Amino acid sequence: KEKGLFKHKIINAELINIKKICKLRDKIRNQKTLIISLTPYNFFIAYIFILIGVRKDNLFLFLRSDGYEEYKVKFGKLGGLIYNAMLVSIKNKLKYLKLENNIINVKNCDVVIFCLPTPLKKGKPDLNHLIEGWKQIKNYIKPGQLIVIESTVYPGCTEEIFHSYLDKKFNLDNNIFLSYSPERENPGDKKFGFKNTPKVVSGYKKNSLNLAAELYSIIVNKVIKSPSIKIAETSKLLENIYRSINISLINELKIACDNLGIDIYKVIDISSTKPFGFQKFTPGPGAGGHCIPVDPGYFSWLSKKKGFNVKFIKLAEEINFFRTKYIIKKIENLINKLKLKNRILLLGLSYKKNIEDIRESASIKIFSKLKFKKYKIDYCDPFVKKFVYKENNKSVEIKSKKQSKNIFKKYSLIIIATDHDKFNYDDILKSNKIIIDLRGRFKKIKNDNVLSF
Repeated sequence: KEKGLFKHKIINAELINIKKICKLRDKIRNQKTLIISLTPYNFFIAYIFILIGVRKDNLFLFLRSDGYEEYKVKFGKLGGLIYNAMLVSIKNKLKYLKLENNIINVKNCDVVIFCLPTPLKKGKPDLNHLIEGWKQIKNYIKPGQLIVIESTVYPGCTEEIFHSYLDKKFNLDNNIFLSYSPERENPGDKKFGFKNTPKVVSGYKKNSLNLAAELYSIIVNKVIKSPSIKIAETSKLLENIYRSINISLINELKIACDNLGIDIYKVIDISSTKPFGFQKFTPGPGAGGHCIPVDPGYFSWLSKKKGFNVKFIKLAEEINFFRTKYIIKKIENLINKLKLKNRILLLGLSYKKNIEDIRESASIKIFSKLKFKKYKIDYCDPFVKKFVYKENNKSVEIKSKKQSKNIFKKYSLIIIATDHDKFNYDDILKSNKIIIDLRGRFKKIKNDNVLSF
């Protein structure tokens, strides 16, 4: 909703009805499953559950709210953030899906999984979706259900929102069960997918922990039991704090090494030969996605609230923000220096290659800023056919240029902002246009037309 992907209010709770969860895995597979949401991640989990081999008479039910009619579930297209590689497999499974909008079905479920958006607003956690979703369904909660939260939250948040009501109405961990299991997802990763990525689970106490572990063991190869909910909540934040800090480090070193006349990519290649104590990160136009720019802020907000200001997280955020602004300024200086008059072509809008996700994308920020400054700029992205940006407080839709052998001839400047594998880099290089390579795609090629910022 916040990014213009949806025009309606959605109840983003995922509900999975698995009768007699304590019994054997093959018994669990034979029970009906109910899922509430139209978010991409929920489709993804539904897909995984479908793959375990549900019977033909078992339906996945996607519930919609507020009379939403525009979002269509079609063969070959499940929405803007579903990954293309899954579409062929999903196509043959859609006959098991049924759309409805009756929230009362919550009472028929044994497992309730929340996968709601939890953004930051002005540096503070915005838990409205999670709190409102819980308010809408909590009166339908019944004894015996397992409630799992997958949304990113600060340490202690799960118990703050859910514990009081559940402990008052039920005997928590005896006839009602509470778990936190953070989402682990790396879009576009061909090596690690949902199934072979270890799944962290935690529980209010032992019974909740064991039930959550049994549930997720159906769809992943390995389940990791966390000692507590707080530790699991913090582990999710640490994973993305680590990435944010290292991305900011390599982005800052890119600028510093350029200033020193040192090729940062060759430095990285040499450092990567060390078999221990080093992990490779490469420069880019800035941090993006729905995790790295957001999750670290949850920890720093809580820590500051409790009396300790963590400086590293804030510094990483500032560096990644500066990196994007620095690149925009360098591009503008180049255009003015060379007096380029023809159009600019930006390649790739998504925040990383080979996916459709444009959330918090540095490429979007670069494109929008140059567009705002009246530069003649187009974009080409085989994964993002169109997007909407703000111009004079109005929403303007712009469509991707179609990639072709001759497309590059129309432009004076080509910016590789996101290096999708679908781009023909031979054609780009042979165009003899000025190329700004923000991803190191041409790092091993010596060409006066290729610039690395």
